[in-house]
Amino acid sequence: MKPLAIKNSWVLVTGASTGLGRASALRLAASYQAKPLIVGRRLDNLRELQTEIDERFNVPCEIIVADQREIEGREKIAAKVAELQVTAALLVAGMTSVGSFDAGRADTYAEVIETNILGFTDLLARLIAIFREQPFESSVIAVSSLAGETSVPFQAVYGASKAYVSTLMRALSVELAGTGVSVGSFAPGGIDTDMAALSDLAP
Repeated sequence: MKPLAIKNSWVLVTGASTGLGRASALRLAASYQAKPLIVGRRLDNLRELQTEIDERFNVPCEIIVADQREIEGREKIAAKVAELQVTAALLVAGMTSVGSFDAGRADTYAEVIETNILGFTDLLARLIAIFREQPFESSVIAVSSLAGETSVPFQAVYGASKAYVSTLMRALSVELAGTGVSVGSFAPGGIDTDMAALSDLAP
């Protein structure tokens, strides 16, 4: 498979407020001259990133403030993707939960599942539907985790949610063969990001 040409094209990056999403948006602008469409929940962080991309790389960058867990947020993202004729999407947004599996953590587990599985699945379906209607090739890459490839004690729900991401993307890569839309996932190991810090994972 030849690499997808993204120079001067819009690329969606969710979870761009901090961490891996932010770093990915910067790399897309710096190395590929792609135009990041950055999504996150923190407007101030997104504006800082937008300014940095403009000043360092002179590349257009647009902002969407949205929460992947909310249908209104997913609708907003999909509408902008269709409007800008986005070529590719990097789905980074996610959350974790650390601690022993316990009934008292049900609300936290629900947030993880709403973000990493339910919201992710609906947004992915919307993006694929848009991309299939476009007259050019496109791609979706979802960030999974090594935690989804093995058992992860004390992050059991997070690991299970990332296993879902990996298996879903593998199945869809077969379903979408020949459509002009390629999909896949990659599974990084531990990264010192805000998600880790907020979950007491970072030192």
